[in-house]
Amino acid sequence: MSGEGADAGASGAAGGDAGDDVGPDGDPGDAPERVVAVPCEGADVLSLFDLATGEPLGSVPVGSHPVHATTTADRTFVATMGERSVTAVAPGGEVTRVDTGVLGPSHFASANGELYVACSAGDALAVIDPVELTRTDRIGVGAEPHELAVGRDERRLYSGSRRDGVVDVVDTATHERIRSVDVGPEARVQGVALAPDGHHGYAVDQEGDRIVAFEPAGHGDRYPDAPATRVGQIRKEAAVGADPYDLVVTLDRVFVPGRADGTVHEFSPDLTLESVHEGFSRPVDLFRANGRWWVLDAEAARLRSLDGDLVDTNVPSLVAAPVGGGRLVVSHYDDDRISLVDVADGTVWTADTPAYPFGAVVV
Repeated sequence: MSGEGADAGASGAAGGDAGDDVGPDGDPGDAPERVVAVPCEGADVLSLFDLATGEPLGSVPVGSHPVHATTTADRTFVATMGERSVTAVAPGGEVTRVDTGVLGPSHFASANGELYVACSAGDALAVIDPVELTRTDRIGVGAEPHELAVGRDERRLYSGSRRDGVVDVVDTATHERIRSVDVGPEARVQGVALAPDGHHGYAVDQEGDRIVAFEPAGHGDRYPDAPATRVGQIRKEAAVGADPYDLVVTLDRVFVPGRADGTVHEFSPDLTLESVHEGFSRPVDLFRANGRWWVLDAEAARLRSLDGDLVDTNVPSLVAAPVGGGRLVVSHYDDDRISLVDVADGTVWTADTPAYPFGAVVV
């Protein structure tokens, strides 16, 4: 899978502590406090690095085409798109394959202690018990599911379909698809997100260069008894830059990068256009660090803030993961490297990786 085919805007959730074990090649007596775990799509491994120094700590075989990773229940779970399973890696490096039943696991979401995995080639979500390491259910959803989002109370999960143009709403208690949000007859739903307060749902239509806001289930705590008939109703839509892939949503802003025209559209929560930021090459994601918004650019060797400051990254970056303190771990997908970048001080370290490093997590 090339950089174009791979996801360009989302990375797995970071979390957990490294403990005393760092992987098969680590020395427990000298274990670093935090470890960067990087799925390397072209080498079928999860590579480990010391976050503080960039020192390589070894690699764990995880299966075909690993892309995203997440940490839960003291393990790192890796989505291997070429398999009918996901791989769970324990702190000591032990590997367990967990059956998904269908091909193409790609994106993760957690709700009520369960791990949901979008299986893009199987038109389904696999539900996994991350403690027992078993698949407990499989939920049929719209064709080629991609991004997942979970409501604040974890009662509902939202799954975007790249071929059916819908966002499916799943009841996390019963594992049933209870309704679908129709984004449009020709829509290709890429990014899906909820506002932090639960009052708005959003979906990015890559085919139509647009974003839609829809009525989420329950409206968070503010409207717990909202009529079910309103769930999924499209509130508003707006045009965005060409070839949008993902979105970033905060309490007061919605950002959508347009990869093909080098723009970032900035909206208020009701999709009123606030600004169009121009001058990027191929913007793929945004991150807030040191109180400012920084744009990751897949064709420029730098991070650039929305107000124009630049931080050199030596080579372009496809995916990044915030690690706190104004720092990001960035994956240089086409150059087989990762870097720790400080938005105030520049690149802290760069390390070589196996082929095609993708979405990193810190454990």
